[in-house]
Amino acid sequence: MPPIPKSIKTYQDNYEKFKNPVKYIRKSGNVDERTYSNGETGFRYFTDAIQPGGLYLLDEPENSLSAEMQIELMHFLHGMAGRYECQFIISTHSPFLLSLPGAKIFNMDSEPVKTCKWTDLPNVRIFFDFFIERKEEF
Repeated sequence: MPPIPKSIKTYQDNYEKFKNPVKYIRKSGNVDERTYSNGETGFRYFTDAIQPGGLYLLDEPENSLSAEMQIELMHFLHGMAGRYECQFIISTHSPFLLSLPGAKIFNMDSEPVKTCKWTDLPNVRIFFDFFIERKEEF
């Protein structure tokens, strides 16, 4: 029997991955889910799944990620976009991901929807104001 073409093998792997992720992880031997936190597992998923030249729709990828891992994810996405021709459409509240260099930010809460600087988003301003009010504690 001829070998399975790589594209079909990739499809089969991805189908198995989404159909039953825990079974896939255990079978693949790539990750021992018992040694990683939920955030670490999520971060590893992104770094494993995102491939050069792809278009990715990410819905709040910061969920379960610490601030440090959100920054790592931002750097990873920036590198994949800049060097490996990936494109990302990201729905996020994370000021770290919103600060992605070169990102075009759409404020979906404005009417009409418009582009803006990440620092002008109300969510980011809340973080900024929170820390400014407590700067003496640092």
